[in-house]
Amino acid sequence: MAKIARQGELFPTPTPPEGTVVINDRCLIRTQDGHRLVIVSGIVLSQYAMGDHMAEAYAMVTLFEQGWADQNDVARAFGCSVRTMWRHHRRFEDGGLPALGHGCGYPKGRPRLQTSRKRLIHGTRIEMRTSTRISERARSSFERSPSEAF
Repeated sequence: MAKIARQGELFPTPTPPEGTVVINDRCLIRTQDGHRLVIVSGIVLSQYAMGDHMAEAYAMVTLFEQGWADQNDVARAFGCSVRTMWRHHRRFEDGGLPALGHGCGYPKGRPRLQTSRKRLIHGTRIEMRTSTRISERARSSFERSPSEAF
């Protein structure tokens, strides 16, 4: 580690090497070649690939649950909000490790569009209308009451 001495400082504060994020005085994250290491007191707590969101969430929860770092430090180091940290923690408590693999985005099995809107779009496609005309008709139908739309 390179040491930078400040004027008047007896013991210079070591600067972490490139790719290292310090969580607190005993925890840090090292990133290298697309992999991350979460290190606590010199011991590797977690190792995972950068795109593995489930492993990252587990590392965050583990740091917090075992008392190595508080939620604010963990959230800051991993670049997320404290709310996201708590969401991971709650999911882990409710369903264990599989719950951390919860996919992002719209819930499965729940329709994205209302049935009436699907019928409207499908009907205009059958009539060979352009996308612009479909959006104009959809917009105007929602400005009227639902009973007038069909």
